[in-house]
Amino acid sequence: MLPEVYTDTVACIYNVDGKCKGMVTPEHLHIMQKAFDKAKCNGLHGHIKPPPISFTSELVGLITRKDISTSKNTNKKTKDTFSRIIPSHITSAFQKWALVTKEKMAIPLDYDPKFSHYWSEHPRDKVFGANTNALSSRLFSGFSICHPIIMKISCS
Repeated sequence: MLPEVYTDTVACIYNVDGKCKGMVTPEHLHIMQKAFDKAKCNGLHGHIKPPPISFTSELVGLITRKDISTSKNTNKKTKDTFSRIIPSHITSAFQKWALVTKEKMAIPLDYDPKFSHYWSEHPRDKVFGANTNALSSRLFSGFSICHPIIMKISCS
């Protein structure tokens, strides 16, 4: 028997035409809202160009960016990796047994808030408190977990 992967409670993000552009769990939607508000209070929004208008507009931007990235890949296995979040029991085990405290190659749609810091390759993700350029950051020391997109070559 396969493990249950999906829950039945998700929030759908609609575009102006009423088309569902993406789904996120209500829990992660609240996590992202808190991260957005915290980044704003910490002054991170003041350094982003163009400046963020609202949480909603940034969420739509994330979904749009994910759609564009996903549409560039025709391989189903690669597309599936765009929507996977590392299960919490796995991140908990890494935290407990490998002392992992940071997450690399995450985006606001999939990072785990149990980590003290996360890094994204997209500078715009700073509006959600992401760090960028992990190799030049003094925060980046110790152990981290990384979950890159699976490339087509490795899915053959």
